[in-house]
Amino acid sequence: MSTEADPSATTSNISGRLERLPFSSFHKRFIAMIATGEFVETLMLLGNGVVLVLIASTLHFSKNIATTVVPDAFFVGEFVGAIGSGYIADKYGRKKIFFYDLLIFGLAMIAAGFASSAYLIGALFFISGIGVGGEFAAGDTYTAEMMPAQTRGRGIAVIYTIAVLAGPILAGLGYLLSHHIAGSESWRILLWFMGGAALIGWIIRLKVPESPRWLESHGHRAEADAAMTAIEDEVMKHEGLTSLPPVKSMPPVKTHKLRYRDIFAPDVRRKTIMMLVFEFFQSGIFYGFTTLAPTFLFLKGVTLVTTLLFTMIIYSGFFVGSVFSIFIIDKVERKWGIVATALIAGVLGVFFAVITNVVIVVILGFVICFDLWNFSNFLHAYQGEIFPTKVRSTAAGAVYGVSRISTAILVLFITDLILPHGLVVTFSVIWVFVLIVVIDIAIFGPKASRLAVEEIVR
Repeated sequence: MSTEADPSATTSNISGRLERLPFSSFHKRFIAMIATGEFVETLMLLGNGVVLVLIASTLHFSKNIATTVVPDAFFVGEFVGAIGSGYIADKYGRKKIFFYDLLIFGLAMIAAGFASSAYLIGALFFISGIGVGGEFAAGDTYTAEMMPAQTRGRGIAVIYTIAVLAGPILAGLGYLLSHHIAGSESWRILLWFMGGAALIGWIIRLKVPESPRWLESHGHRAEADAAMTAIEDEVMKHEGLTSLPPVKSMPPVKTHKLRYRDIFAPDVRRKTIMMLVFEFFQSGIFYGFTTLAPTFLFLKGVTLVTTLLFTMIIYSGFFVGSVFSIFIIDKVERKWGIVATALIAGVLGVFFAVITNVVIVVILGFVICFDLWNFSNFLHAYQGEIFPTKVRSTAAGAVYGVSRISTAILVLFITDLILPHGLVVTFSVIWVFVLIVVIDIAIFGPKASRLAVEEIVR
C-alpha cells in the first residue's frame, strides 16, 4: 500500500510524516530491537556491584582494587565509547554503531571470564565499556527520532522496562552462583553469561533501520523518502489502514556539515552545559546507591550470600518502577519528573542510612530503586529529545559520556573517602548531588513532554 496517492505525504516533511503515524507493530518491533542492546548494557550497569563483591571475595582483591577493576574500568571505557559513538552516529548514521557495539562488549566480557590478573580483567572491562559506551545515548536519540511525540516517553519507558530486567536476573544469578556449587568460578560464569547475551543481541540488531530524520538532515532526501514510505506502508498494512492522517507542518530541515564543536553552537550551548552539569552529578545519585547497595548491606553486617539475596529483592524495584513509569511518563512534564524523583531518592536515602532493621532496610532499598528507575526513564527520554537532529547523538553521547567518567570518579570518591565515615555521611554527600541536579534542571531545563523534537528545539 503506497502513500503516493496521499497529497499531504510530501518528501520534504519527514518529521511530520513520522509524527502522524499511529502506534503500530513497526514501533513495537523497533522498540524490541533497541531494547535488546539496552538490556545487555544494563546487565553490567546494574550487575557490576554483584560482580565487584564476587571478584573481591573469590580472587581476594581488596575493596579498592576490586572497585578499580570492575566499575571504574568499565565506566571509563564507557566514557570513551560514548564520546566516539555519538559523533559516529551523527556523521555516519544511527544504525552504524549497532554493527560493532555489542560485538566488542560480548567478546571482551567472554575474554575477561578467562582472566585472573587484576590488570587484565580491568583492561578487558575497559574495552567492554568502549563497546557499549554509546548504547544508551544512541538508543535514546534513535527512539526520540522514530517515535511520535504522544508516545515517545512511553516508548523509552518500555525499552528500559525490558532492559531493567537485567538487574534482578543478574542479581539472582549471582546469588545462585555465590553458593559452593560454583565456588571460585562464580564471577566467570556471570561474565560469560553477559558476553553470550551481547552476541545474541548483536545478531538481532543487525536489521535495525536507519532514521529517516537523520537521512533528511544530511541531505539524503531520496533515501529518507524511501525509508519513510516503507515505514508508512508497513504501518498501514499491519493496522489495516487505507490512508494516514494529514501531515503536520514542521520547520524545514537544513543540511549541514557536522563538527563536534557544534554542540556548543549558540542555539545548542545552553542545553549542552545544562546537561553536562546534570549528568555529572546525577550519576552520583543513581550509581552512588545502585553500585554500592551490596556494599551498604555488607557494612550493616549482612553475610555475602544473604547480601546477594537481598540485592536481588532490592533490584526488583527497578522493574516495578519502570512498569509504573510507562503509565505516567507522557502525562508528567519530563523536567519536573526528574526533579521530583531526585528529591524523593534523597529523602529515602537518609532513612536507608540511619535505619538498622534489615527488613525495613531492604524494603527501603526496593522503594529507592523503584523511584530511581522512574528518574532514569525521565532522564533518558529527556536526553534524547531536547537537542536538534543535526547534533542529537553527538550531544547526547558527550553528556552521557561525562556521566560515565563522573560515575568512575564519584563511586571511587564515595568508596575511598566518604564511606569510611559511615552511611549517614555518605548519603549527606549524595544530597549535595541531589540539590545540584534539582536546581540545574528546574531553572535551565526546557519543557519536552508531548512535543515533536523539532518543537522542543524551537
